[in-house]
Amino acid sequence: MKPIKKITFALLAATVLVSACNNTPKVPAISETLPATPPPSPKPEFYLYAVAVDKLNLRDQPNKNGKVVTQFPEGDFVEGTGEISANKEEVTLRGIPYNEPYFKVMSTTPEQHQGWAFSAALVPVYAGPRATAPDLGRLSQFSMFIKTLNVKKLDSGKKAWDYVLQNFGNAQGTLADAAFILLERFLFRMEVEGDYYTITEKIKWADSDYEAISKETFDMNKHPATKSMAESGFCLAEGEGMIFPVVDWQKLGAFFATKVTPPMKQYMEQNIAEQKNQLWSDGGIMIPLEEVADRAAWWEKFNQANPYFVRSEETKNSQESLLFLLIFGADNTPAFNYEDQSVTEDFKKAWAYVQQKYAGTEVGKSVKEIADLVAAEGGKKTKKVEALIERYMTE
Repeated sequence: MKPIKKITFALLAATVLVSACNNTPKVPAISETLPATPPPSPKPEFYLYAVAVDKLNLRDQPNKNGKVVTQFPEGDFVEGTGEISANKEEVTLRGIPYNEPYFKVMSTTPEQHQGWAFSAALVPVYAGPRATAPDLGRLSQFSMFIKTLNVKKLDSGKKAWDYVLQNFGNAQGTLADAAFILLERFLFRMEVEGDYYTITEKIKWADSDYEAISKETFDMNKHPATKSMAESGFCLAEGEGMIFPVVDWQKLGAFFATKVTPPMKQYMEQNIAEQKNQLWSDGGIMIPLEEVADRAAWWEKFNQANPYFVRSEETKNSQESLLFLLIFGADNTPAFNYEDQSVTEDFKKAWAYVQQKYAGTEVGKSVKEIADLVAAEGGKKTKKVEALIERYMTE
């Protein structure tokens, strides 16, 4: 059984605290989108990464003490073979701390500098054979254009979208995959760094607005500011009494879903469907635990079918964070009652559901281990159960 890695709050929030816009379909069943027995996926011949920060150091060793071979400018592209350093280091990029490994990469310029670059500063846009690699020239032009945009100006989102509409309308396959990734990452940077919640704070929201936003029926044309947000690729979400803009995945899906590769289409549609039913709010799980299990199993199946998916780190984190919630719960949806440390009825039912529906899967095995131990301990979180939880969280 693969152990559950320790999931940080930031990772968990990034996975579940997202809201979609407009009406989207119910999360599809696993059997509707993935083969029952996924065929093996070949190891990629090479990886292609976009450089996400300026003056990224390429070192001769995978650590801060390694000699700097050269520096890559933001928007450049580098190649890799998938080799990852065993060690991780803490590095702060744009004010956000990361604890990540290094990737072994090589420049795409004639000099072909080789070395190690900090992985959090690289955005994977392709993994596969060279024969189906995306057009690097078109990607470089898009990447350089995005670099000229200011993430703190709302109309930068519209400019990025206009570029995509004009230059990637006929894109297919891996080129569409890469264009989607670059656009989504840029819009997400705007969401995080742009402080656009200061715009929504100035709007006088009615109770009906909150209700419409929660139901994803809010008319973005209602205010000039929200109309501009929609044109720039954002919709609205609400939480803890606040209204704020988030990346509009529905808009991304409407343009890219018919152009991207089949795995990327599945990934995109699953994200959109999940975002319709908000998983997490105010420290509590908002959907039935059985649906948490369905989502975890879906991502497990997807990861098995696509072990080298270009966003595999993210999809594996989705699987693990959902399993984390399913086994341990959340602050306001605990798996064990605070009063007597007995397992709650909701979690007992969910664990039984998983063992019946997903027996033999990694999700099923993990749930069975915790459920069997809790049952053997009289249905309570004893020291043995705490030890198992600690093992899961530290391995």
